[in-house]
Amino acid sequence: MSVKQAVSPYVHAGLSRALRPARKRAFREQFEAARRSGPVRVNIGCGRKPIEGWINTDVVWQADAYLDVTQPWPVPAGSVDYIYADNVIEHIPLEIGRAVFRHAYEALKPGGVFRLATPDVEAVARQYLENGELARAGMERNRERGKDFVHPVQLIRETFVGAKHYLGFCYDLASIRAEMAPFGFVVERVPAGTSEHAALSGLEVRMHPAEQATALIVEGRKPVDRAA
Repeated sequence: MSVKQAVSPYVHAGLSRALRPARKRAFREQFEAARRSGPVRVNIGCGRKPIEGWINTDVVWQADAYLDVTQPWPVPAGSVDYIYADNVIEHIPLEIGRAVFRHAYEALKPGGVFRLATPDVEAVARQYLENGELARAGMERNRERGKDFVHPVQLIRETFVGAKHYLGFCYDLASIRAEMAPFGFVVERVPAGTSEHAALSGLEVRMHPAEQATALIVEGRKPVDRAA
């Protein structure tokens, strides 16, 4: 390990702490501006991948605005139209993920939508067990991304270990629906890149056929007849 690699985590942590007050102010300012012009669209856990027209948030310094989605949102209840999380929820342990769902539901307006993209454990397991064309496509896609894939079992390893998802919780459709529903969400599986809501269309970036086939993308809607 180089000196740069050794000190990098400490540098990033220091920058995140130092810039947090400014990023919190940025969130408040962007939120108020979005409320005036509408709709309020919040991209959570965005890292260095902002979406134009959204309030791009994270707990790391690279994001434009700071928002800790494991805590109550610093906004009035029922004031957010759309929330998006692209490959975020699987990095969060199950118990803390429940807090994420609870606070997101509280922040959403009635009729608002929380869209999530995350690996689909069931689809990845079938990809490996069937060991057919989808497995070959998945292995080739990983090779294109510079990874040394020689065995189909690596598809399983990549899902749980490659991005340290084992520190969080990986879902299938049944589990994410079961976790979101108690807070009031009506959960529907949707295809990558498409939505009946224009604001939620075209957001996914992992659009290779092998990636789409192993992705779990859902929209959790807050019913219009329920309070925050």
